[in-house]
Amino acid sequence: MLQGLAGTLSSRLSCAALTFPATRQWVHVGYVLASTAAVALPLGFGSRFLEFSPVRDAGTVLKGAAVAFVMPGVSEEVLFRAALLPHPRVDPIQPPSRYALLAALPLAIFVAYHLINPDPRARGVFTDWRFLSLAGILGTACTASYYLTGGSLMAAAITHWVPVCTWLFLLGGWQKLRA
Repeated sequence: MLQGLAGTLSSRLSCAALTFPATRQWVHVGYVLASTAAVALPLGFGSRFLEFSPVRDAGTVLKGAAVAFVMPGVSEEVLFRAALLPHPRVDPIQPPSRYALLAALPLAIFVAYHLINPDPRARGVFTDWRFLSLAGILGTACTASYYLTGGSLMAAAITHWVPVCTWLFLLGGWQKLRA
C-alpha cells in the first residue's frame, strides 16, 4: 500500500513539474490572478492589513523575489498542490465540483501550515485572521490555476509568487515581517 502511495506521489510530482501550460491556459492564470486581486485587495485594504508601502531598494526586491519564487512559490505548491491534488495524467479526471471537494483538505492544511511559522517576528503576522483569510484566497487561486492548466506546478507557483511579491514589496508585507 505504501509503495502504491509513493508511486502515485512520485508520478504526480513528476507530471506536475513537466506540465507546461499552453498560451490559452496562461490566459486563464491571468484571469485567476485578476480575480484574486479583485477579492483580496478590498479585504486587505478594508481591514487595514494592506497598505501601500513600497520597498525602494532594488537589490532587496530582486533578491527577495528570487527567494520568494522558490519559497513559498515552488516549495509550497509542490506540497499543497502537486503532491496532494489529483493530476490528470496520473489520477482519474475529476469534474470541477468533485475536484473542489478533493481540494478542500489540502487548502485547509495550507492555511493551518502558516500558523506554525517558527520565526517569532513573523508569528504575529501569520496568526492574524486577515493574513489567514488572504492565505485562503491565495490557496484557492493556486488550486484554480493548477486545475485550469491540467496540473502545472509552474502555473500554481507563479499564481502563488505574484501575490506574495506584491504583498511583500508593494503592500507592506516586508515591513510587517521585519517589525
